[in-house]
Amino acid sequence: MNIAIIGGTGLLGSNLVNLYSKLNINVLAFSRADATNIQTKYNKVIDFTNLESSLKNNFETFRPDIIINAVALVNLDKCEENIDLCQHSNVDISKVLANLAKEHKSYFIHISTDHFYQDSILKHTETEPLILLNNYARSKEEAESQILKINANALVVRTNIIGFRRTLVPSFFEWLLHSVKNQTPTHLFKDFFTSPIDVRTLGTLLLQCYEKKLTGVYNIASSEVINKFDFGLEMAKVFNLSSSCIQKSSIEKFQKNSSIQRATSLGLDVTKIETALSMTMPSIETTLKSLFAEYTGDNSHE
Repeated sequence: MNIAIIGGTGLLGSNLVNLYSKLNINVLAFSRADATNIQTKYNKVIDFTNLESSLKNNFETFRPDIIINAVALVNLDKCEENIDLCQHSNVDISKVLANLAKEHKSYFIHISTDHFYQDSILKHTETEPLILLNNYARSKEEAESQILKINANALVVRTNIIGFRRTLVPSFFEWLLHSVKNQTPTHLFKDFFTSPIDVRTLGTLLLQCYEKKLTGVYNIASSEVINKFDFGLEMAKVFNLSSSCIQKSSIEKFQKNSSIQRATSLGLDVTKIETALSMTMPSIETTLKSLFAEYTGDNSHE
């Protein structure tokens, strides 16, 4: 099996490359540059200003069975400041990849977002009405719509990932773990809800989606919804750390000082994917135990 990961040096792409290479899958990332978090032999630096041509040339020999789009501009401030960059990163690239996957008869997986809801609903199904509060959400919704128009056999994954990026710029989870280990006062929102899943578990589930040839929109996340404050407490418990430095705060106060509206009720209902794969999605505890096992078995964190 050949898997092409477009954008292989971020949190998602790097973890997928590392996971699939350890499973002896022929995986190759296509990125703007090399990075320290994946081996160079698994990374092909290409010209993203001429993406379609660059990938076509590579796909003639690599012939991917699966193409995974891990490219996204997720910084909400940058999405507001530079609408053209947001559109290019989150929509235009996605459309090119959807077309290429169709042309090469590759299974296309597009990683979307959970940043679509602002209501009192705890868990959102795939058919729940979307509430688009900012440019990031609008671009991700447009990408979903355009991809499925271009390629009806594509899989669009709404998710909330956590994990280790292993670069100088820490992921949210790396920042949280480092703060709690060092007992740095850490403020976490009590009113911001998500269904986080660790990246490597997501990567394994994507392979099962390929085996089933799932198409359309699927929520792939943990089976539970949790606020950031409680998540921090659970992380400390699983990692055998003191949670005394974790302090409860409210996103409402944060929002008052921000010009960007942020969705806060991002919980996902995973019934559809559980039915399709005949399995139960991981709990928050299981997700954290997976991250703990990864952390204790991998000295690259130190």
